[in-house]
Amino acid sequence: MNWIVLVMVLLAGAATSIQAGVNGALGKKVGIIEAALVSFLVGTLFLFVIFLFARKGNIQNALEVPKWQLIGGALGAIYIMIMVNAVPRVGMATALITLIVGQMTTSLLIDHFGLIGDKVIPIDLKKIGGLILMGMAIYLFYKK
Repeated sequence: MNWIVLVMVLLAGAATSIQAGVNGALGKKVGIIEAALVSFLVGTLFLFVIFLFARKGNIQNALEVPKWQLIGGALGAIYIMIMVNAVPRVGMATALITLIVGQMTTSLLIDHFGLIGDKVIPIDLKKIGGLILMGMAIYLFYKK
Protein backbone atom coordinates (compact mmCIF):
# COMPACT_ATOMS: atom_id res chain seq x y z
CA MET A 1 0.00 0.00 0.00
CA ASN A 2 1.25 3.46 -0.80
CA TRP A 3 1.47 5.10 2.65
CA ILE A 4 2.49 8.48 1.28
CA VAL A 5 -0.77 8.68 -0.65
CA LEU A 6 -2.76 7.70 2.45
CA VAL A 7 -1.01 10.37 4.52
CA MET A 8 -1.82 12.93 1.80
CA VAL A 9 -5.48 11.84 1.86
CA LEU A 10 -5.48 12.12 5.65
CA LEU A 11 -4.15 15.68 5.31
CA ALA A 12 -6.83 16.40 2.70
CA GLY A 13 -9.42 15.23 5.22
CA ALA A 14 -7.99 17.60 7.81
CA ALA A 15 -8.07 20.41 5.25
CA THR A 16 -11.73 19.60 4.52
CA SER A 17 -12.58 19.95 8.21
CA ILE A 18 -10.82 23.28 8.45
CA GLN A 19 -12.40 24.41 5.17
CA ALA A 20 -15.89 23.55 6.43
CA GLY A 21 -15.40 25.65 9.56
CA VAL A 22 -13.83 28.57 7.73
CA ASN A 23 -16.51 28.59 5.04
CA GLY A 24 -19.29 28.27 7.65
CA ALA A 25 -17.96 31.33 9.48
CA LEU A 26 -17.60 33.21 6.19
CA GLY A 27 -21.16 32.27 5.23
CA LYS A 28 -22.52 33.83 8.43
CA LYS A 29 -20.89 37.14 7.44
CA VAL A 30 -21.48 37.30 3.69
CA GLY A 31 -24.21 34.74 2.85
CA ILE A 32 -24.18 31.15 1.61
CA ILE A 33 -23.80 31.64 -2.15
CA GLU A 34 -21.45 34.57 -1.63
CA ALA A 35 -19.21 32.49 0.67
CA ALA A 36 -19.09 29.69 -1.88
CA LEU A 37 -18.18 32.19 -4.60
CA VAL A 38 -15.42 33.76 -2.50
CA SER A 39 -14.09 30.31 -1.62
CA PHE A 40 -13.95 29.28 -5.28
CA LEU A 41 -12.40 32.58 -6.37
CA VAL A 42 -9.61 32.26 -3.79
CA GLY A 43 -9.15 28.59 -4.72
CA THR A 44 -9.02 29.46 -8.42
CA LEU A 45 -6.38 32.12 -7.83
CA PHE A 46 -4.37 29.69 -5.71
CA LEU A 47 -4.54 27.00 -8.41
CA PHE A 48 -3.66 29.52 -11.13
CA VAL A 49 -0.43 30.47 -9.33
CA ILE A 50 0.46 26.79 -8.90
CA PHE A 51 -0.45 26.17 -12.55
CA LEU A 52 1.94 28.91 -13.69
CA PHE A 53 4.89 27.28 -11.94
CA ALA A 54 4.20 23.57 -11.79
CA ARG A 55 2.14 22.60 -14.83
CA LYS A 56 2.91 19.21 -16.24
CA GLY A 57 -0.22 18.33 -18.19
CA ASN A 58 -1.97 19.88 -21.17
CA ILE A 59 -4.98 21.99 -20.22
CA GLN A 60 -6.08 22.13 -23.87
CA ASN A 61 -6.99 18.44 -23.61
CA ALA A 62 -9.94 19.53 -21.44
CA LEU A 63 -11.67 20.55 -24.68
CA GLU A 64 -11.51 16.95 -25.90
CA VAL A 65 -12.78 15.01 -22.87
CA PRO A 66 -16.36 13.74 -22.56
CA LYS A 67 -18.49 16.59 -21.23
CA TRP A 68 -19.49 14.67 -18.07
CA GLN A 69 -15.87 14.88 -16.94
CA LEU A 70 -16.25 18.67 -16.61
CA ILE A 71 -18.90 18.67 -13.86
CA GLY A 72 -16.40 18.47 -10.98
CA GLY A 73 -16.42 22.22 -10.44
CA ALA A 74 -20.22 22.33 -10.28
CA LEU A 75 -20.25 19.42 -7.83
CA GLY A 76 -17.64 21.25 -5.73
CA ALA A 77 -19.79 24.38 -5.72
CA ILE A 78 -22.81 22.38 -4.55
CA TYR A 79 -20.68 20.82 -1.79
CA ILE A 80 -19.38 24.22 -0.62
CA MET A 81 -22.85 25.81 -0.56
CA ILE A 82 -24.34 22.90 1.38
CA MET A 83 -21.52 22.83 3.93
CA VAL A 84 -21.59 26.64 4.37
CA ASN A 85 -25.26 26.24 5.26
CA ALA A 86 -24.96 23.05 7.34
CA VAL A 87 -21.93 23.66 9.59
CA PRO A 88 -23.40 26.62 11.53
CA ARG A 89 -26.70 24.73 11.94
CA VAL A 90 -25.62 21.22 12.97
CA GLY A 91 -21.95 21.69 13.85
CA MET A 92 -18.81 20.68 12.05
CA ALA A 93 -18.58 17.12 13.42
CA THR A 94 -22.18 16.20 12.54
CA ALA A 95 -21.91 17.82 9.11
CA LEU A 96 -18.66 16.02 8.34
CA ILE A 97 -19.72 12.55 9.55
CA THR A 98 -22.88 12.91 7.46
CA LEU A 99 -20.77 14.05 4.50
CA ILE A 100 -18.53 11.01 4.93
CA VAL A 101 -21.53 8.64 4.99
CA GLY A 102 -22.74 10.24 1.77
CA GLN A 103 -19.28 9.86 0.24
CA MET A 104 -18.97 6.24 1.35
CA THR A 105 -22.43 5.27 0.08
CA THR A 106 -21.83 6.87 -3.29
CA SER A 107 -18.30 5.44 -3.50
CA LEU A 108 -19.55 1.94 -2.76
CA LEU A 109 -22.11 2.22 -5.57
CA ILE A 110 -19.50 3.60 -7.98
CA ASP A 111 -17.15 0.72 -7.09
CA HIS A 112 -19.89 -1.93 -7.20
CA PHE A 113 -21.10 -0.96 -10.66
CA GLY A 114 -17.71 0.15 -12.04
CA LEU A 115 -19.03 3.62 -12.83
CA ILE A 116 -16.89 6.53 -14.00
CA GLY A 117 -14.39 4.13 -15.55
CA ASP A 118 -13.34 2.53 -12.25
CA LYS A 119 -12.82 -1.20 -11.77
CA VAL A 120 -15.64 -3.23 -10.26
CA ILE A 121 -15.28 -3.85 -6.52
CA PRO A 122 -18.44 -5.60 -5.25
CA ILE A 123 -20.33 -4.49 -2.16
CA ASP A 124 -20.20 -7.11 0.59
CA LEU A 125 -21.75 -7.52 4.03
CA LYS A 126 -18.73 -5.99 5.81
CA LYS A 127 -19.09 -2.80 3.81
CA ILE A 128 -22.83 -2.66 4.41
CA GLY A 129 -22.18 -3.21 8.13
CA GLY A 130 -19.68 -0.37 8.09
CA LEU A 131 -22.25 1.93 6.51
CA ILE A 132 -24.82 0.96 9.13
CA LEU A 133 -22.34 1.75 11.90
CA MET A 134 -21.56 5.08 10.26
CA GLY A 135 -25.28 5.83 10.09
CA MET A 136 -25.48 5.11 13.80
CA ALA A 137 -22.58 7.53 14.30
CA ILE A 138 -24.62 10.30 12.65
CA TYR A 139 -27.38 9.64 15.16
CA LEU A 140 -24.95 9.71 18.09
CA PHE A 141 -23.25 12.89 16.88
CA TYR A 142 -26.53 14.72 16.27
CA LYS A 143 -28.59 13.43 19.22
CA LYS A 144 -28.92 16.01 21.96
